[in-house]
Amino acid sequence: MSKHETGKSLRFIFIFGSFALWAVVRAEETRITIQADQPAHRISPYLTGACLEDVNHEVYGGIYSQMLFGESFQEPPIVAPLKDFHAYGGNWRIEGRELEFAGQPGDKLLSDYPAFSDGEVGVEFFVKDKTEANVGLIVRTSRAGMGAGRFDGYEISLNAADQKLRLGRHKQNWELIQDVPCQVAVGKWIGVVVRLRGSEIEASVDGNAVLNHDDGNSTLREGGVGVRAFQDTGRYRNFWVKVGEKKHDLTFEPAQNSGVEISGMWDPEMKGSAKGVWRVEKEAALLGRQSQRITLTSGDGELGVANRGLNRWGLGLIQGQTYDGILWAHAATTTRVSVSLESRDGLRVYASRDLPFKAGDWQRLEFRLKPNTSDPTARFTISLKRRGELLLGYALLQPGNKGRFNGLPVRRDVAEGLIHQGITVLRYGGSMVNHPGYRWKHMIGPRDRRQPYTGTWYPHSSNGWGIFDFLDFCEAANFLAIPAVNMGESPQDMVDFIDYANGPTTSEWGGRRATYGHPRSYGLRYLELGNEERVDEVYFQKFKPLAEAIWARDPGIVLIVGDFAYQQPITNAFEVTGADSQINSLSAQQKILQLAKDHGREVWFDLHVWTDGPRPTSTLEATLSYVTAMEKLVKGARFKVVVLELNANNHSQRRALANAVAIQTFERDGRIPIATSANCLQPDGQNDNGWDQGLLFLNSSQVWLQPPGYVTSMMRNNYLPLSAPAQVQGSSDLDVVAKRSEDGKTLVLQVVNLAAQAVPTILNLEGFRPGKSTAFVQELRGPLEGVNVAEAPMQVAPSRTVWHHNMSEGKGRYTFPPYSFSILKFE
Repeated sequence: MSKHETGKSLRFIFIFGSFALWAVVRAEETRITIQADQPAHRISPYLTGACLEDVNHEVYGGIYSQMLFGESFQEPPIVAPLKDFHAYGGNWRIEGRELEFAGQPGDKLLSDYPAFSDGEVGVEFFVKDKTEANVGLIVRTSRAGMGAGRFDGYEISLNAADQKLRLGRHKQNWELIQDVPCQVAVGKWIGVVVRLRGSEIEASVDGNAVLNHDDGNSTLREGGVGVRAFQDTGRYRNFWVKVGEKKHDLTFEPAQNSGVEISGMWDPEMKGSAKGVWRVEKEAALLGRQSQRITLTSGDGELGVANRGLNRWGLGLIQGQTYDGILWAHAATTTRVSVSLESRDGLRVYASRDLPFKAGDWQRLEFRLKPNTSDPTARFTISLKRRGELLLGYALLQPGNKGRFNGLPVRRDVAEGLIHQGITVLRYGGSMVNHPGYRWKHMIGPRDRRQPYTGTWYPHSSNGWGIFDFLDFCEAANFLAIPAVNMGESPQDMVDFIDYANGPTTSEWGGRRATYGHPRSYGLRYLELGNEERVDEVYFQKFKPLAEAIWARDPGIVLIVGDFAYQQPITNAFEVTGADSQINSLSAQQKILQLAKDHGREVWFDLHVWTDGPRPTSTLEATLSYVTAMEKLVKGARFKVVVLELNANNHSQRRALANAVAIQTFERDGRIPIATSANCLQPDGQNDNGWDQGLLFLNSSQVWLQPPGYVTSMMRNNYLPLSAPAQVQGSSDLDVVAKRSEDGKTLVLQVVNLAAQAVPTILNLEGFRPGKSTAFVQELRGPLEGVNVAEAPMQVAPSRTVWHHNMSEGKGRYTFPPYSFSILKFE
C-alpha cells in the first residue's frame, strides 16, 4: 500500500471512528418523550394528602389551640423520690439498698451526679425471667424530659427475651446502633459496666467483654447517668460512677419531704416571702386520676403553679392579642385566684386578672388576658395572693378568635400552613387509634369535661381534640376527611357514631351533635377501621359485624380496612411473604371483598409505603402487586387500594425525592385514588419515637415547611387531570410523569433526578406545541440531608423561574439539577 493510500485509510478510520464515537454519545444521551395527544387515564386530585396523628404531639402540642400542656394535671410529679436523683415518670421504690421500678416503658431515673465525658459506669440488674425486654443504663444524658425518648444520651440495655445487649443513641428520639448477642442469665443479679473514652463505648456483662463501638462523628460528648427500662418493671442495685481514679457510689436513699409535689408539666411559682405546700391529690379529681392542690401557709406575695407549654418551650405571646381561658378549681373557703401571663422567669407580668372562687364544689370560671408585650417564651401562672388553699382541676389558655382558625380550637397559623401546603385530603389515624382507650364517645361534648386517657404515644393524652374536632377543621379548610376508629368499638357504638356524623337531628346522636354546635350532617364518606392491623380471620370476625351495622345505617359510607405494609411483591395471593403483619395469605381480604359484594358495597384497603429515600423501598412495588392480586380474588367485587401513610425516619431532601417518586408512581399507575404522607405536623425538635418525618414544622410562634412538604405543595399547585404517557431513554435516574389539561392547552412535566450529578436531557413533546415561548419552572433541589430549621426556614425551598425554552417542533433541551424535583409547565 502506498503512503497516499495509507494516509487515506487512516483518515477514513479516524473519521469513521469519530462518527462511531459521536453516535455512541448520541445514543446514550438522555431523552424524555411525551405523547401529549394520547391521555392514558385520569389522575386523582387526592394524592397530595397528609396523615395527622398525635405522634410527636402533632395534635396535643401542635394543631390544637390549647397552649398549656398538662392542662388537667394528670402527669405524675417530677420530684426526687430518691436523694440526689430525679425521676421522669414511673414509681421508684426502695427496698433496703435495692431499687424497684413500676411504670410506663421508657420512664427513667437520672442521677444528680455532675455531667462528665470519660469514665466508667456500673450497675446490677435483676432479670426475673426470659420475658424481660430492655432494662439498662443511660449515659452521657442531657436535655431530659417526660416521655420515652425525651433525652439525649446512650442506652445500654439487656434483653433476656432475645439474649442480647443493645446499644442505642437518643437525640430526643431513638436510634439503634447495635444489637450484640449476649448471654443474659435469668433469676439472678447481673453486673453491667460501661466504659466511655472519647468516641469509644465498651460494655461488659458479669466481667465478660461484650461490646466495643466507636461512634465517630455521631459521638455525644458529655452528660449524666441514669437507669431506664423499656418495660413496666425493673430492679437495680450497686449503681456507681468512676471518673479518673475516684469511684463514687450512687446510693439509692429516700429523699426528704420537700413539700413540693407538682404535676409533671407544671412548675412551682413563688413571689415575695410566700411559703406553702404543693400536693397532688388522688381523691375526687375533676378529671382523670388526680388534681393539683396549692396551699399558701404564710408570708406575703404569691404561691402557685406555672406552665410553659409542651416541653416547657414557652408560650408564644403576641402583644395586644387576646387570649381566652377557663379555670376549674375547688376552694375550701371563698378566695381570689390570680391568672397571669408572665416572662419565663416570672419577673415581668404582661397581663393579669383575679378570679373570685366561692367555697364549695368545683367551679368553672372564664377569663380573658391581653399581654402588653410579645414574648415567644412566656409562661402562664395560677396563684394565691393570700393564705388559703385551692384544688386545681383543669386550665385552658388559647388565642382569641383572631388567633384561631375559623373560630375552631385550631391554631390559625398551622391551619393556614396546611392550606398553603396544598393539602387536599387529611387522614386522622395511625397507631394512636390502636390503644384500647381511644373511643369516640370520649371525644365529644365540652372539652374541659372530657376525660384524659392513656394514649399510644403519650400516657396522659388529652381528649380535648378528637375525631369531630378533626371533621370540623376539614370542613372549614375544605379537605376531604378520613378518620380512623379503634377496632374494639362495638357495632352499636359505630351505629351511634354514624348517627352523630351523618344522622338527622331527630336521631338521638344527631340531636347531641346539634346540641354541641353542629346541626348539619358532616356528610362523612370514608371511615377507616383500625390501623396497621393483622388482617386475618380474627380481624375479619371483628370487621364483619361493624361493617354490617355501619352499612345498614348509612349505605353511602365507604369502609377502609387498616391493612399494613408489604416488603415483597405478591405473585400469589395465597402464598404471601414479607408482610409486616406476618400474614402469609390474602384469604381474609378475600372474605372482606366477598362480604362487600354480598351487601352491594365498595370497600377499600389501606397499605403503607416507606420513603426514607432517595428512592422508596420495595413496599412501593409490593403495594401495586397487592392491587393486582386483589383484582383476581372476587370477581365483581368493588374495591380500591389507598396509601394513607408514606412513612420515613427523616424530613430531609432525600425523603422529599422518595415521596415525589412514590406519588408519581401512583399518578402513572392510575389505580391508587388517595395518598397521604405522614406525619402531617411536627413540633420543632420533638421526636420521641424514631419517626422524625414531619412535613410542616412548628414552634410556639411560627410554622415552616420541610422539603417533603414542598413536594406536596408543588404537585398540588400544578395539578392537571389527565395522565400523558412519558418515556425516558438513556437514564435510570430520572423518574418522569406528564399531565395534561382537559382542553389540551396546558402540559406539565414532573421530573425527579435521583442522581448526584446534573442530567442534560432532550425533551420531545409529541402532540403538543407550546403556544408561549416561555415555560414556568419550579425546582426543589438541595443536598440529600438538607432540612429547614426555625432560624433558616427556607434553606431547601422551591425556586420559581421563567424558562425561555426555544423549542422547535416540540423539541428542546433542559438540564435537571442533581437531587432535584422539577416541574415544567408549558402553555
